[in-house]
Amino acid sequence: MDDSDRQSGRVVAVHPASGDVVDPPPQRLERGPLGVVIVVDGVPIGDLPAGARLRVGPSAVVELGSAAQAQDGSATPRCCGTGGFLESGAGDLVRAKVLDAGEVAAGDRVALEAVAVPVTDVLDLHSFRPGETQQVVAAYLGEARQAGLGEVRIIHGRGRGVQRALVHRVLNAAPGVAGFADAPPTRGGWGATVVRLRPAEDSQSR
Repeated sequence: MDDSDRQSGRVVAVHPASGDVVDPPPQRLERGPLGVVIVVDGVPIGDLPAGARLRVGPSAVVELGSAAQAQDGSATPRCCGTGGFLESGAGDLVRAKVLDAGEVAAGDRVALEAVAVPVTDVLDLHSFRPGETQQVVAAYLGEARQAGLGEVRIIHGRGRGVQRALVHRVLNAAPGVAGFADAPPTRGGWGATVVRLRPAEDSQSR
């Protein structure tokens, strides 16, 4: 997605996992588990799936893990350290790992670079912006076929039917789609679409 499509916000504060606020000099993020807590505003960290990538500051790129459950003694996810991201004013700490090193300081821009598309038989579009719908659905269909899924369900919601129309536009143009229809009432009704996929090795579907 291009810069105009990226969801962006800013860094409100950076502090070590111990909780002490770090003074203004930029903090260097090194590759590996994120060891500091970065508080951001304008990006819905808690709504993004694990695997989403964020550009933080001029050069650092991080990948989100899962939300930490600090009070219950559960283990830290393997991918990530004791640091993570917090939404300003609310939300759980979301673990992360640094993919590209760089410096970060309060006031720096935070932008959504990419969202990992889960390869299951259900794609729920509620956590994506409408401007991302067509790109996300197209990427998901390719991954689902490669994973060997024969049927998937895309949840777009009822609303005014805008998301549904965008999804159906992609499905009509996708060569790997054998057919699609509104889901039965027990699986979401017209708030979801069931899609039959051709096998990935089907040469006619490429």
